Amino acid sequence: MLMRKLTMPMIRADDEADPPWDHLTALFNIMPHLVAAVAISSAAVLPYMEGERGKVTLVILILALQVSMRGIADICFRRRAPTDPLSIWLRRFSIISPLSGVAWGLALAILYSGGSPDTQVVVLAIGCGILQSSAARAYMAPRSTLLVILLVTAFVNVAAIREGNWIMVPICIAYVGFLATYMVRLIALDEKRIEAEKKTRILLEALADSNEKLMHANEQLRRHARTDALTGLDNRGSFDEELRRRLAQMRDAGRPLALLLIDVDHFKRFNDTHGHQAGDRVLQRLADLLLSQVQTLDGLAARYGGEEFAVLLQGEPAHAAGLFAEDLRKRVATLLLPLDDGSTARLTVSIGVALAHPTDDERGLIARADRRLYDAKGAGRDRVCDADPSERLVGTA
Repeated sequence: MLMRKLTMPMIRADDEADPPWDHLTALFNIMPHLVAAVAISSAAVLPYMEGERGKVTLVILILALQVSMRGIADICFRRRAPTDPLSIWLRRFSIISPLSGVAWGLALAILYSGGSPDTQVVVLAIGCGILQSSAARAYMAPRSTLLVILLVTAFVNVAAIREGNWIMVPICIAYVGFLATYMVRLIALDEKRIEAEKKTRILLEALADSNEKLMHANEQLRRHARTDALTGLDNRGSFDEELRRRLAQMRDAGRPLALLLIDVDHFKRFNDTHGHQAGDRVLQRLADLLLSQVQTLDGLAARYGGEEFAVLLQGEPAHAAGLFAEDLRKRVATLLLPLDDGSTARLTVSIGVALAHPTDDERGLIARADRRLYDAKGAGRDRVCDADPSERLVGTA
């Protein structure tokens, strides 16, 4: 299990796009290699003071080559083309990573060989620090990290064995085992983190999808709550709400508002004669006509109740509400309404028109339009009344 964890692929190319690239960004970063180079260089101070300048020069040269190589790799990675596949940079890292292990191990081995006891202690301490730092990033590249650790310990062990220090072998084996256990723990924690992030992402996507569906359902419910099922026009509740809003707009912005109440003449008789289904088709046909007439205006058409409809006109069209109503009355009178037996029928409407006053509330405006509708029907139907009877009656039967 331990070796399976440590020899698992560094980063799968088929993983989610962002985490692998984030991992590679950290792995190609030059900063840890600069720190390692400084640390190993510090171990060269004692040999330098002891006069082993050739050894120190060789170590500095190795470190300079290693840092230069990683610096170039870091720059190339940062300047990669957006279309570069992940697999290319995975292969490149798998090549340069062992080279770093070789450079570190060789530099430490050179300093250890023939060094004073103090120098050897410093070299081993710095080597342990570098290896632990590498192990801390094992979750990103376990295979490469294990190879680097083995290379560094191998070089140091060879140097120790050449000096007869065989005790270093079991010590290094134990230390590598400790690092391997530590790395496995890190890998397991990272796997749990990735799995948790994946589950979180799935839950967030599901939540976003549910929210979108809920918003869509709420919008449908809102439309259904505002819409008359038979005609598709706004229903009475929606009309009342819109009337309040438009009256407030008239008072606040000075935009005139007119209300038309429209009633189908003798509709009960039509239903009794031709059936309620024919009556429903009449209401639908009239609703389509109303929509076609108000859709280019700042208006609203609603089913007020039964065979009665309401139209709101705001702005300039409100001043011509009487003419609009008269044109609508004539259009309805010319409609040919198909019946189930193949024949056609005609119907007429009576319309009451009221222009809102600044002091009007909903009840006042509706009452005035309703009174004029009643006057139009009382005068013979198929008429438009846009003023009180003492003022004016427009339209004829």
